[in-house]
Amino acid sequence: MDEGHLYRQVAEAIRQEILSGQRKPGDRLPSIRAMAKRWNCTVGTIQHAYRELSEQGLIISRAGQGTHVVDKPPLVNETPLRRAMLIHRAEAFLLEVLTGGYNLEEVDAAVRQAMDRWRSVVLESA
Repeated sequence: MDEGHLYRQVAEAIRQEILSGQRKPGDRLPSIRAMAKRWNCTVGTIQHAYRELSEQGLIISRAGQGTHVVDKPPLVNETPLRRAMLIHRAEAFLLEVLTGGYNLEEVDAAVRQAMDRWRSVVLESA
């Protein structure tokens, strides 16, 4: 399997475990080496997946302590779980339309047009 895409599958699998409650705040994730063995890939692939989840604020890694699910997401409107769910829904939409035969340029144009339409609705109601 192309490891350029495999890291996304690994990250998504862990993200779903967190969102579903299968992995709880404070839970320790398997080591990078253990995950690489489980996914039959390089440690770099797992590092990339863990880095993505860390950037989303879902996990935290500390030298000598391992990698854990965050105890408390930041107390702001844009929580990591909320953002992760939005990204997941956007990726599902993209997968659906791309496998439906649309190309990226068509999808981009359609999304921009829809966003512009919604922006005008929001401005009118303000």
